Amino acid sequence: MVRIAHILTPITFGGSEKVNLNYLNNADRGRFEIYVILLVRPWEGETGFANQLKRMNYPFFSIPVAKGPSSLRMNYLRVIKSGLLLQGIAKKSCFELIHTHGYFADIIGMPVSKVMGIPHMSTCHGFISNDRTLKIYNRLDRLALRFCERIIAVSAEIKDNLLRNGIKESKVVVIQNAVQNFYEEEELAEKRIEKRQLLSIEQDEFLIGYVGRLSEEKGVQYLIEAGSVLKESNEPFKIIIIGDGPRRKELEELTKSKGLEKEVIFTGFQNKVEEWLPILDVFVLPSLTEGTPMALLEAMSMGIPVIASAIGGVPGIVESGVSGFLVDPGVFRAISDKILTLKNNLILRKRMAAEAVNLIKRRFDVQDWCRKIERQYDSLTQKKV
Repeated sequence: MVRIAHILTPITFGGSEKVNLNYLNNADRGRFEIYVILLVRPWEGETGFANQLKRMNYPFFSIPVAKGPSSLRMNYLRVIKSGLLLQGIAKKSCFELIHTHGYFADIIGMPVSKVMGIPHMSTCHGFISNDRTLKIYNRLDRLALRFCERIIAVSAEIKDNLLRNGIKESKVVVIQNAVQNFYEEEELAEKRIEKRQLLSIEQDEFLIGYVGRLSEEKGVQYLIEAGSVLKESNEPFKIIIIGDGPRRKELEELTKSKGLEKEVIFTGFQNKVEEWLPILDVFVLPSLTEGTPMALLEAMSMGIPVIASAIGGVPGIVESGVSGFLVDPGVFRAISDKILTLKNNLILRKRMAAEAVNLIKRRFDVQDWCRKIERQYDSLTQKKV
């Protein structure tokens, strides 16, 4: 069997973590012996990701990336320390391939792979530059990726970004994320009833929802602004925002300033998002930047009509007017217009839902996706079947 180090930073249980779990749940464990290395913040305690690894019986190691929150700023010493710890684990475990996810994993994984002569592959989920520190790390990440043998870009736009930054096209392959359909129609109906009752939402109330991290690049403020337009139109509705993040307090204050306290519900972080999605009548993804968003794929797989920003890999998933609606990023009135269109047209909602489910089954099957990744493993380790 091929021994692979699978390295990531599970800061929040979001899209990137789901991508990794999807693969680990469906990996060919008869051919690949995968060791997961978590780059952790010790003060945050054990993550939900680590608990999932235990459930799946995956061996894993934890490498602390900092002593405390104040040391998370750009710190070359912590990068070196983490790299040395990774090198020690790699020596003992005799890895034949290093597969990294995210900028910090790339930055420490690349030199270790070069020093030890181990092939290095990275999955690039996109670049977020919300502050000066992240901009520096992104520059270092792009530099590290130049020395990587293979890069999986989760969208064509991310591939173009990599090529513009001097990375050879021969190293980059586009493999869009995939999704597992967790429930049958009867189960989805049961979850809808159960979760709506939990939130005291009537079964016939029109519910709009967002799932994901509450950070600047996700554009959740535009969904709240769209809700303000809907309220001015005297349209009955509720918005549910599932997730947590650095902008939660600011978004809650915006909700109050718009007089939407009764219409907007913040649930905070939820472990099993797939159990909450069925309560929605419409899913909105108002992001300003994306790769291949997992929450969007999951919503579509469950037959929920979607409205999404036309950015990143999203236009490659949603055909506007057919399997959902695309809107320009940052334009809240476009979001409110499409919500009203769907709210007032049940036939259209059903047609879009059916198209979305069929699309996911045809193009985003998780087994096909896993085999594409494993073909890259084979090509790098020269152990083809």
